[in-house]
Amino acid sequence: MSDRIKLLDVMVDIASTETAISTAFDCMQREGSHVVYFVNSNTLLLLKEHPEWKAQVEESELVLPGNPGVNSSINQVLGYQRQSFFPDGFFDNILDRAVEMGYEFMLIAADEEKYTSVQKNVHEKRPYLTFGGFSLAEKELTPEHIVNEINSVAPDILLFALEDQQQLELLEKFRSQMNAGLILFTGNLLYEKAVLEDNIPSGAERFRIQNIYRWFRRSGGIKAWMSNLRMKRELKRQRRSSDE
Repeated sequence: MSDRIKLLDVMVDIASTETAISTAFDCMQREGSHVVYFVNSNTLLLLKEHPEWKAQVEESELVLPGNPGVNSSINQVLGYQRQSFFPDGFFDNILDRAVEMGYEFMLIAADEEKYTSVQKNVHEKRPYLTFGGFSLAEKELTPEHIVNEINSVAPDILLFALEDQQQLELLEKFRSQMNAGLILFTGNLLYEKAVLEDNIPSGAERFRIQNIYRWFRRSGGIKAWMSNLRMKRELKRQRRSSDE
């Protein structure tokens, strides 16, 4: 585990991309299940209100920034520019290792659109990856049934692309019951990556509204913006309190 700092009272890793990849690779070689949790500003705000979730997240092998706002806030708290962490580079290396080693990869997404978008994005670059999974909207499963589905496969790499509260509830209640090697809680991170890299319809390009098109496809754009604003205000408040 690399060094951590406190961000809104949550301990977050300050690992570089290379360090995070090395730690994840090490986890993939060890027995048992190992959690990597990507936190965004909304996650941090939720954890501030739910100490039981916070404790579970902080027990993860890695707690990594899941959006640019959290990434830049870590540098502000540190007071200097640390070695950069790039989520895209992290996931590219994990997926390349999965192909190289023949690992089985399982994705659980919030709905069919997110599942399809992430699956398409991954398969376009890595067609030989052993890829399975489902969306919650498609299966309409209880949390217990979700865990049963996971354990029936026992994937080498399990990736959750769910809303923050769904992920945190699963982590709290079923962390010790999920039979998977490396468990990645990513929220909307990979879905937003898929949206940014997806081909834009010709109509959107013709009318030069590509950014608007992507904004509407992205999940919770306004909510994410508001959460980032609240996080930054809270960090400023904490800094003022510590200076007094």
